[in-house]
Amino acid sequence: MKLKLFTKPDVPLEAECISTAVIGQLKVKEAEKMKIYHGNREANIADFFKVTKGKDDLLEVEGDMHRIKYLGANMSSGCMQIEGDVGAHLGSAMSGGFIKVNGNAGDWVAPEMTGGRIHISGSGGHCIASAYRGASKGVSGGEIIIEGNVKNELGHGMAGATMVVGGQCGDFTGVNMISGTILTFGEMGIRTGAGMKRGSIVCMNNIEILPTFSYDCMYTPIYLKLLFKYIKENTKIAIDDKFFNGTFHRWSGDAIEMNRGELLVYAA
Repeated sequence: MKLKLFTKPDVPLEAECISTAVIGQLKVKEAEKMKIYHGNREANIADFFKVTKGKDDLLEVEGDMHRIKYLGANMSSGCMQIEGDVGAHLGSAMSGGFIKVNGNAGDWVAPEMTGGRIHISGSGGHCIASAYRGASKGVSGGEIIIEGNVKNELGHGMAGATMVVGGQCGDFTGVNMISGTILTFGEMGIRTGAGMKRGSIVCMNNIEILPTFSYDCMYTPIYLKLLFKYIKENTKIAIDDKFFNGTFHRWSGDAIEMNRGELLVYAA
């Protein structure tokens, strides 16, 4: 199925039904009647999107959707391809499947994600792969790749996922992280890994190390070679050959959480 935006919403549009979990197997006429919310007013998909039949195993969405929220929500299988920018809460509560965005994404990508894959060719906003306010943990599984930059609180409370950022990161990357892996290639903001309990944060540029982290050693992690190879084959993120056999400074932290987290910084 293919959806093409013909009317840009004046206010944020909540469209949880635009997902393989809901309209992926519907007929065109059925999909057109699905309800979405333009602000506090109920509308149909057909009021904003032209719906046509496409490939059976693919949901295609096209247009400038930076004001449209919850695209790909609750996905458990299938493939969704988005051509254009998207709004907040992309892939909310996703447990499987694949979302590819050829554009930028707003804040709160993949909240409550437990599985599946999200690949964004552009940049992302704040609180990517983060726990909602008041939640004990955030994303607990899956893979998220953002080829551009991200803003603050990347991976806040993350618990088991793999996160890759090709560009710059804002402040508080991996704050209160429980487990999982965050790999970043650009410059970092301040307070990386603050309050992290476990997991690994890998930085390819020098960063400010919090005083509650202790230095361990310098070594070459073998698993990073496999991760670099996967990224190089599946994304446009430029990875210098020197990284494959490079050495990394290892720091343990955060001391307020028993020093069980790992911070790896490339030794230039």
